[in-house]
Amino acid sequence: MNKGILLKTKDLVQNLGLDVIYGDTDSIMINTNTTDLAEVRKIGNKVKNEVNKLYRLLEIDIDGIFKSMLLLKKKKYAAISVSENEDGTLNEVKEMKGLDIVRRDWCDLAKDSGNYVLAQILSSQPRETIVENIHDYLISVGENVAEGKVDIQKYIINKQLTKSPHDYPDKKSLAHVNVALRMLSKGRKVNAGDTIPYVICDDGSSLAATQRAYHPDEFCKSDSLKIDVKYYLANQVHPVVSRLCDPIDGTDAAHIAQCLGLDPSGYRGNTGLHDDENDALLGGQAQMTDEERFKDCERFIVKCKRPGCGRETTLEVLFKNTSDPFGLNDTCPACKTQYSAGAVSNQLTIAMRKHIKEYYMGWQKCDDPSCGYTTRQVHLAFQRGAPMCTTCFRAHLHPAYSDTALYTQLLYYSRLFDYDHALKNSKEEVKKLPSDKRTFYTAVHSTVFKVLNANGYSEVNLSKLFSAFFVGDK
Repeated sequence: MNKGILLKTKDLVQNLGLDVIYGDTDSIMINTNTTDLAEVRKIGNKVKNEVNKLYRLLEIDIDGIFKSMLLLKKKKYAAISVSENEDGTLNEVKEMKGLDIVRRDWCDLAKDSGNYVLAQILSSQPRETIVENIHDYLISVGENVAEGKVDIQKYIINKQLTKSPHDYPDKKSLAHVNVALRMLSKGRKVNAGDTIPYVICDDGSSLAATQRAYHPDEFCKSDSLKIDVKYYLANQVHPVVSRLCDPIDGTDAAHIAQCLGLDPSGYRGNTGLHDDENDALLGGQAQMTDEERFKDCERFIVKCKRPGCGRETTLEVLFKNTSDPFGLNDTCPACKTQYSAGAVSNQLTIAMRKHIKEYYMGWQKCDDPSCGYTTRQVHLAFQRGAPMCTTCFRAHLHPAYSDTALYTQLLYYSRLFDYDHALKNSKEEVKKLPSDKRTFYTAVHSTVFKVLNANGYSEVNLSKLFSAFFVGDK
């Protein structure tokens, strides 16, 4: 489907009273809100027929029915698919696509943890029970690892050589290449395409983890090498589990770290850096509600400048309660007088300057929470489009405060005082509010609009984008 067809199909489905939870290049996923398989098929066939009526050269069909699903991002999901056998019994099969646990460069300890967590998430148990079971399991994993009760086989990581070990330019940052080179030095044959097994050890040095990788045979023959348990908990188990649990309420990266016996302070406030694949989600932020889009924004606190008052109030939305004469955010809840537009504008300008300054400070942070390295230096060593962390050599550096975060914050401030936008997206009774309120909101909103209008994040320069396709005048 092209975007136009996809959005039209989405509108059609929503007009039928159904929820579209995902849209991709050639498919959509619909929540039928029923567990009756016959009813689900009936709804699916109705949607199929309605969509197929609209197009002569396009036809959709029911690809699968899922009992439960964990949808992380584009092309990354796990689900329990349901089909009916000839005797009328139901057949349930777990499907996974793009998840960490299907890749072989994670150790079995991480995969086992991921599989247990995934089974819990896809189960039909209450959310509180699922979260409790996950936490209890992770506590036992952390204790077993710390006490040396885990077999060496569970720690082995496998990585394939894509070329000869000597041909890698960044040998020190690749664990399997270091192991392969050591194997070659001992007379063992190693070729491109071979899969190299290794374990990360505590060898008494302060080298990066990639330089403390050893072949399992080396580990078994040595009396001094020990498994680096912190590495496995922080860089194998934690990333796999935290990514799976990211959409689940009741747990977060810090709590997961604490369960594993790690220091949770390095994980607090780290929401993870995700790929910008919102185009696949039916328009991404353009389709989000303001509540979803601005949930992580810093709230605006306005201080009443009326003598004898000085009340500080956190503003959440423009209309708090339309049935209350003081339900607008232009009025101090303490003294019941309208704020001064100039005073609010000044406070808003200070707040915006703080965020703009934070963006231009240019701090970059390693996206591995267990590393936490921050710097303002621009590194020249790039991998997969992002600078490599020069401390841990296993993750990338990303802006601590991104252009997306800055734009979203400014847009949030704009929404707080965008009277026209609020009227357009509010219920009918809101439109009965007196129009004299517009003067206050227009004055304050213009302050934000000037700053927001100077931000180029939401604009695409088509002349620059297509300049390579045009030949200038000679």
